[in-house]
Order: sequence, then structure tokens, then C-alpha cells
Amino acid sequence: MIKISAYLVTLNEELRLEKTLKAVSKIADEIVIVDSGSTDKTEKIASKFKAKFIFHKWKNISSQKNFAQNKCANDWVISLDADEVLSDELIEEIKQIKKNPQADAYKVKICDMLLGDKKPRLLARSYNQVRLYNRKKANMPDDLTHDRVVLNEGCAVCQLKKKIHHYSYVALTQLWFKLNMYTDELVKVAIGKNKKYTRLRLYTEFPRQFLFYYFMRRYCIYGTCGFWMATSYAYFRFLKIAKWFEYKALNKK
Repeated sequence: MIKISAYLVTLNEELRLEKTLKAVSKIADEIVIVDSGSTDKTEKIASKFKAKFIFHKWKNISSQKNFAQNKCANDWVISLDADEVLSDELIEEIKQIKKNPQADAYKVKICDMLLGDKKPRLLARSYNQVRLYNRKKANMPDDLTHDRVVLNEGCAVCQLKKKIHHYSYVALTQLWFKLNMYTDELVKVAIGKNKKYTRLRLYTEFPRQFLFYYFMRRYCIYGTCGFWMATSYAYFRFLKIAKWFEYKALNKK
């Protein structure tokens, strides 16, 4: 039977962390939490589940996750965010994989859960990512551009049938703080790659992205909460481009 290390990164996650750790502790032989300076009860909650709690100064999300991955003792790891909870069905599926894995990495669908949701809504959006993997065959890189697992050549991948429940929403203050921070990182990436945006893109980004999130990402099924979530994510996309224009204006030669 293989052993699995679960790794997470945190910053003031006392409202969501316990539910996440309670679920993942049912399949993890080790839990590694890399924290960037929480001032709430995050560390106390982590200690309840005997997690290895490590401070690491924030650089960017991919760097933080790469650091956490490399602190794991086991080859097999599962990457989770502090707001992601393994469903009971997924826990049972992973228990079977631990007995005899048939692949080197496993994709899992991650389903959005908003205010009051006890289970995924009909037609709720989900996205599919590699989260459970053998570090000898895949890696979470420190490359600034994303926090996605990169597969080695020849890495065998299978799809898990059950889902992770994603409880991303706590409050608008928390959401906008996070999105504002992410736009700073994305602008750095754009500048580093010499990416360019047009003024037309600046002027049309917000309405275009609102329609995308509200209808294509299905936030329309979440009522009023879905409306302000779609608005928030549309503003996030706009803000990235606005900050790029600001940088160019401030650094004219």
C-alpha cells in the first residue's frame, strides 16, 4: 500500500481549514501545511490534525506550493487548497487507489460550492486537474505562471470519478483581497513575457468577462450570490489589464 502526503498553503484560513483537514486526514499519512504568516487560529487547527506546519514567506502561489510539495516525506502527494474538501465518495475512491495505483497521476473534478450549498448544484461548474500524483513522475513547478502539476514524459494519467468540493467564498472582503493580490502576480508574468494589451481590450474586458462568468461559468445558477461572484471575477480580469497599463504609464522612458 502506498503512503500519501497531503500538502496545502494557508494564510488566515481558520474559517475553512478544519473541514478540509478532517476530510483529507482520512486518506493522508502526512499533512504538510505551508503558511505565509497567519494571525488567526490556522496553526491551532492544523495542530489538531498533527499537520507539519511550516512558515514560508510569500513569493507567489506556485512558489509556495512547490515549497510545500518538496517538504513532503512521501513520493505520492495530493495537492489541495484550504477551501477544498474531498467528498466522501472521493475518499473511498482514493482508499482503493492506495492499495494498488494503476497510474502515476490522477485527475479530479473540482466543483464550485457557494453560500448554503450542502452538495453540488445541478449544472454547477467543475474543472479538472491533476491533484494526486507520484512526484517521481510529475511535479508542481516554481515558475510563477501557474499552480498546476506538470507531468513528466511518459507519465500515465487516470481520471477519478468523484469530486472535490470547492468552498471558495467566505466574504467579499476576503475574495477581493485575494483577487487583488493575484493580479499583482499576473502583471509581473505579463511584463516578464513582454505581453501587450490593447486599449480596446481594456475597455471591453469587464462586460465581456462578466457575461463569460455569469453564463459560461454558470454563476447564473447561484442567484444573487452568483451575480456578485461573476461581477467580482470580471473586475479581477479587468484589474489585471488596468494594472498593466498603469505599469507602462509609470515606467515610460
